Amino acid sequence: MTRKLIILIVLLAFFGCESYNKNKSNNVSDSSAKQVVDKKAKDFQETLIDYRKINEQFTDSYKVEGFGIQKRHDSIIGLVFKLNENTTKETVLNYSVGFRIFDKTLLEPKNMSFSPDLIEIGQSKYIVMERVIKDMTYFDSIWVYIYKRKDWKGSGRLGDFKVRDILFEEKNK
Repeated sequence: MTRKLIILIVLLAFFGCESYNKNKSNNVSDSSAKQVVDKKAKDFQETLIDYRKINEQFTDSYKVEGFGIQKRHDSIIGLVFKLNENTTKETVLNYSVGFRIFDKTLLEPKNMSFSPDLIEIGQSKYIVMERVIKDMTYFDSIWVYIYKRKDWKGSGRLGDFKVRDILFEEKNK
């Protein structure tokens, strides 16, 4: 009888340790997968010119955490906004984004409008708005605002903020 009890205890201890090790290895692979995903977002942000953290919001559900410039070719400039992790695709699709660009080289401010889509890189969310911009490497500031896509005349500007001193050439060039 004691022999059967000892065998039962040994088997329970063996299987208990094995399931503990399985859970432990799952946690390790989950955390390493999260590190890979986070690295994708970090790598993307490092490719941006003049990336900076900003804590602004258009609305309570549409928050912006970062801003940078993405340059493709010689004249295609992407204005990149990193969004809060709780911002949903539906929120982004409900609004268009407008810009009013100020620079001392412009006779008057330049206006632009976009209907962005949400881009997910790793676990981070972004909106990227691209335009051809020639003969400029700097903006004094950009006033960014949103308005409803479907009722843009009736909605007016719903949320806004300003980003200052925007460089879209590498500092060491």
